[in-house]
Amino acid sequence: MAKIDTKMNFDAEEDILLLSKNKKVKASIDIGDFIVDIDYKGFVVGIEILNASETLGISMTSLKSLKKASMQVVYKPNYVLITLVMSLKNKEKDLTIPLSVDLGHSSITSEKAKFAVV
Repeated sequence: MAKIDTKMNFDAEEDILLLSKNKKVKASIDIGDFIVDIDYKGFVVGIEILNASETLGISMTSLKSLKKASMQVVYKPNYVLITLVMSLKNKEKDLTIPLSVDLGHSSITSEKAKFAVV
């Protein structure tokens, strides 16, 4: 089984959810309550969600007990589509974040990362 080099953390005091692929970040793009980290090759390597409980519509109690999440990123020539799926105690929560930014991808590609608390 391949090692998944990812990190997931919820800071209840600051109400911030972080999902990261533990890769070097070249730039961060601030979009409202979302901070998207981009690596040196133009790929999304993390996302930070500020005011997470309000932004995601999930209680702090549920976010504190979050054990698994996944992030799928679809790269298109003129925009990026990020989909987060969070496994909560009694349900799954999907969140789609369309970003109108060109990260330099000339063709459509997709990648998925899984996050878990150990």
